[in-house]
Amino acid sequence: MQSIEDQIKSCMSMGNLTQDITLELRTEEQSESAEQQIQMQQEWNQDQAEFKQNQQQPSKQDINQAQQQVWNCPIFNSAAITKELYQNLSETYDLLNKLHLKAIDLTKRFNAVANFLPRFFQAIKITFIGILQLEQIGLITNDKDIMSKSVNEEYNINVNKKKFNEKSVCILLEFAITHILSQISVLFETIEVRREKQELRQLVIYLSKLQTCLEQLPGAASLDINDIFCFDRGHYRWQSLNSITQEVLLGSREQISKSYGKVAEGILLANAMISKGSEFNNEAAKNVMQGFGALYYLVAKKDAKLKADHFMAEPNKHLAFKAWNLGESGFLSKLLPLLFPMITYNKKIYIPQLFKRLVEDNILRQYKENKINQIQNDCGECVSTNLPKSPELFTKDKERIPVRILCHYNLQEIQTDSFVQQSLKLIQGQKVFDRIIIHIHGGGFVSMSSRSHQTYTRKWAKNLQVPIFSIDYRKAPESPYPFGLDDCWQAYMFIMNYIDKYFNVKPKKVVLVGDSAGGNLVAALTVQIIKSGARIPDGILMAYPALCLDIKQFTPSLLISLNDPLLHHTVLKLCISSYVPQKFDAASDPLMSPSIASDEILSRFPKTRIVLGTNDPLHDESFRLANKLSKLGKDIKITEYKWMPHGFLQFDVVQGMKESEQTVLDAQNILQDLLTC
Repeated sequence: MQSIEDQIKSCMSMGNLTQDITLELRTEEQSESAEQQIQMQQEWNQDQAEFKQNQQQPSKQDINQAQQQVWNCPIFNSAAITKELYQNLSETYDLLNKLHLKAIDLTKRFNAVANFLPRFFQAIKITFIGILQLEQIGLITNDKDIMSKSVNEEYNINVNKKKFNEKSVCILLEFAITHILSQISVLFETIEVRREKQELRQLVIYLSKLQTCLEQLPGAASLDINDIFCFDRGHYRWQSLNSITQEVLLGSREQISKSYGKVAEGILLANAMISKGSEFNNEAAKNVMQGFGALYYLVAKKDAKLKADHFMAEPNKHLAFKAWNLGESGFLSKLLPLLFPMITYNKKIYIPQLFKRLVEDNILRQYKENKINQIQNDCGECVSTNLPKSPELFTKDKERIPVRILCHYNLQEIQTDSFVQQSLKLIQGQKVFDRIIIHIHGGGFVSMSSRSHQTYTRKWAKNLQVPIFSIDYRKAPESPYPFGLDDCWQAYMFIMNYIDKYFNVKPKKVVLVGDSAGGNLVAALTVQIIKSGARIPDGILMAYPALCLDIKQFTPSLLISLNDPLLHHTVLKLCISSYVPQKFDAASDPLMSPSIASDEILSRFPKTRIVLGTNDPLHDESFRLANKLSKLGKDIKITEYKWMPHGFLQFDVVQGMKESEQTVLDAQNILQDLLTC
């Protein structure tokens, strides 16, 4: 049996370093030869000996400097970087070293405490990764090769000095110092005195946050130094963006935070319920304990938050997505319709796949030929002209795409294919709808449906007096990219070409609208429509869209996810990893990351409207897309709600956010404008 010292050494070897850090999340292992591991360990031991020596012999001058927060860390070239970055790097390096040594000390002292030991090993690994990353940055600041401090592909900071983004690294490190490392330091001191379940849960939460920060560090370092978020909003680079952005204040920061707090309590309650039920194997026991958990956590809100945060720190994929889907199944699904406004027409049709498919082979071939970001004009004719009869369209079929139709008016369902009879109906005065909305729901690509979004889609259908076609696309992880997008593509093409054969609907004006993941699919569908040469929609509206699915791409607003109860950083990673298979490249594929679409494609974009909140992890990427469209002279406008969170359209319900009512109305007015212009 290995001694505790041998276990500590083993966990810091390159082969084991990224193993067992978290549950469910992918890691890409980098194998190292035994010789390289020994050399790395020797270098590490030498570094630590020097570090300990410096720590054990502080001079008065060192103490004064520490009190004034002036750092002297020789591994970073202070002459080559800004004073702010040098201070943040030095302080982070100091804290990581202290925490690493403390974790080793706690591991040795409390190796018999079974629950805590794995977490101490986890802390040793994560802090060691962070130290190696900062030493890589030290080499970069000194214009040296970073490979001597290589971690693995996921954590390596592989960028040269000229392209190193000091601004974004500063933002990330400041957040880590203030909100994570300082908290872990306090926790370690508390754990030393008392080792209780509460401290263990908090340690798991903060280690999870630290890991996410370290995963984002390579992206922060390699972010384009001319990226708009490297400049203040008053900078001249923001001039055109500021001119197309309308800032809306729905209340004070405190008021909106309090309002969102009520919604957050519901989200935390759902997560705590699922977490409580997961402690039992029997399905009946799970349901009972979920119910018991709901009653308990309604009263003990502080415990609910800690339980939910702990659950989200290392989420089980199945359980996390189950929590997001509570409104779609079980008891809560029966209560949801009570929140829906009344609507005259609400039926589902099931659309066949008649057009050229978006399939894996075709996409990978475009990668190989470097055509994924180019216009192909390959729409062609439909694959099959065997249109379903009207009764078949209303018959549930797993092989077809469900589309919910909402309308303030009873649509005429045409039961014949006869052109003469259709014409007679029109002569008799039958109303024909020539304006429609196609809606794509959000839910992280893994949850929800057109049903749960009826809290606002019914309002739009009733007030705008146009039919809304809401697509229920296939979801990940069972059906990852490109299945969901292909469903949206097939539904769009069928509606635009054949819907007049089944209803008194003949689209002359069409607007696409989607929220969150649905916003991504709206933009990606628009890219696909343009690439293929099909009929481009007249306008698109995206609410807080996920426009970049490259998990390595850093942007400052992503740090919000570290404390966000809805779009939590671990769930965000799970959603992306579930939707994006490893064989596809989200960094170069505009059908996954529409914000990286080429100018050739973006130059054909229709009128584009985006609504979002400033307190949203997905906030920044919308401005990057808007910046590109603006430079191309396209009609793009952004409505930015100060302090509002992700998902606000769905919070316009009883006991939701009162501020959301205005956002639903504003979106409705935008749709009206896009339909009439």
